[in-house]
Amino acid sequence: MIHPWRWIIWGILVSLPILGACSPVTESGDDETPTATPEMTGESTPQPEENSSSDLPSQDTEETEETDETNDTNDTEESIPGDGKTYRHPEGIFEISFPKHYAHQPQANGVSFLSANGEFGGEVTYFETQETLTIDDLEELYRQRTQTAIREMAWQRSELQPDGSVRLDWRGKNASGQDLDAIGYIEQHGDRVYVLNLYGINESYDIYVEDSRLIVGSYQVDRNP
Repeated sequence: MIHPWRWIIWGILVSLPILGACSPVTESGDDETPTATPEMTGESTPQPEENSSSDLPSQDTEETEETDETNDTNDTEESIPGDGKTYRHPEGIFEISFPKHYAHQPQANGVSFLSANGEFGGEVTYFETQETLTIDDLEELYRQRTQTAIREMAWQRSELQPDGSVRLDWRGKNASGQDLDAIGYIEQHGDRVYVLNLYGINESYDIYVEDSRLIVGSYQVDRNP
């Protein structure tokens, strides 16, 4: 049985602006750079609803449900003591970690994630291309894809990172009219392009700089696809 609060989180995750889905191509922080060779997340309970004793399932039922949930997630999630969980793509394409109280939703070409209060989130997406893209090509591709999904774009800066990815800072509004204060990273390895986006939702990105450091610092992609 899925608790009611989880349905709320999943509903918000589905509405997140997955920028990768806006491209016709087949899909693929803060000042910290994604690690060079390395690659969602865990969710802690945001505050489950109170139940009367008459509504509580029996102990045997609870143990069965917990066992089923554990078996379903062992292939893609790993607990991080004190920090949250790591999400690993089933095919090893990427992995990423999240702080406690974050929810995540696997997508056809990546994963989206959201804090329990709904004020910070993002996604990892990837797609295939037969072209070898230059740094300028990657930046232009990111801009085009983002502008397709976001309104009132305001680009702030772009910067080449030590690992070869390109970081772009921007602000804009998603389809739901929410203000996003965002940082994105785009990189190519072989025929695969990876995009990581993180954004404050109706809040400043800087408020969640510690969360973003953990997320960006844990992000690893398959560099030899």
